Amino acid sequence: MTREETLEHAKLIRSRDQFGIITPDEAAKYAVNERELHIPLENGQTVHVYEIRPNSPLPDNTPMIINFHGGGFIKGRTGRDLRYCSHLAEHLNCLIWDVDYRLAPEEPFPAAAEESFGIIEYAFSHAKELGVNACRIALAGHSSGGNLAASACIKAADNKDFHPCALLLEYFPADLSRDPMEKLNSEQLSDESTVARAKTERLYNAFYCKEEEQSNPLVSPLLAPMAALTTFPACLVISANIDSLCQETEAFAHRLAEAGVYVTQRRFLNSMHGFTINRMAEWEEALKLHCRFFKEHLY
Repeated sequence: MTREETLEHAKLIRSRDQFGIITPDEAAKYAVNERELHIPLENGQTVHVYEIRPNSPLPDNTPMIINFHGGGFIKGRTGRDLRYCSHLAEHLNCLIWDVDYRLAPEEPFPAAAEESFGIIEYAFSHAKELGVNACRIALAGHSSGGNLAASACIKAADNKDFHPCALLLEYFPADLSRDPMEKLNSEQLSDESTVARAKTERLYNAFYCKEEEQSNPLVSPLLAPMAALTTFPACLVISANIDSLCQETEAFAHRLAEAGVYVTQRRFLNSMHGFTINRMAEWEEALKLHCRFFKEHLY
């Protein structure tokens, strides 16, 4: 596939949205304000961020959550991500940054990984001017966003650049070094929808990085050295039973636990990939779990 064909294919995939848009009326149900920011990093690049604040005044030294949306590394932020972040801002009374990171295949690895690390580092180093308590900054990552959040923590391990107080990871690709089709068990191989999902993951992975980069721990967090994993904060790891990524998501949780990290791991038995953000089966229970986890560590 030529680069031109790759870009056209990515555009076609982005044009499909089986979950529908969020109407302005639905977005307006939340008592929050949103504004766009363009945060300059030390390397001269700028990160596009959506800041969500509750309508009520935030306390001094407010807690903060930095959110990384999903989309297979190739799809951008949607109204469903705004809805999720608005819910957190309203229920937790905290500042939210929803990161609109650069997308593959136009800008493959390490573009989004570097942006993700850079925006977290910026939040910690500028916490005082942001009115944020640096000891109460948490991260959330969904699907590919979970990969990016984990990657940032692995990169930070070397120089202790920052230390979030908590990390949410759900249904995320933890190992891009293995062909998604090879990860399926016999039961999954007999299910057309699961096979189709694995084939899509194979395509997304190829869009995101080169084959020789797939074993890099910043691409495949499951392959990170144990020393890096010991630096992770308390984690909530959520997997979906009807998801080809279920096993590797849970394998990462187990490695964190082996590294001595405090981990809460929950598999939702009746759920598919993306169920929390897309509000499918069991999403309400998962969202309540998110809020309890963040409330415990932000306050």
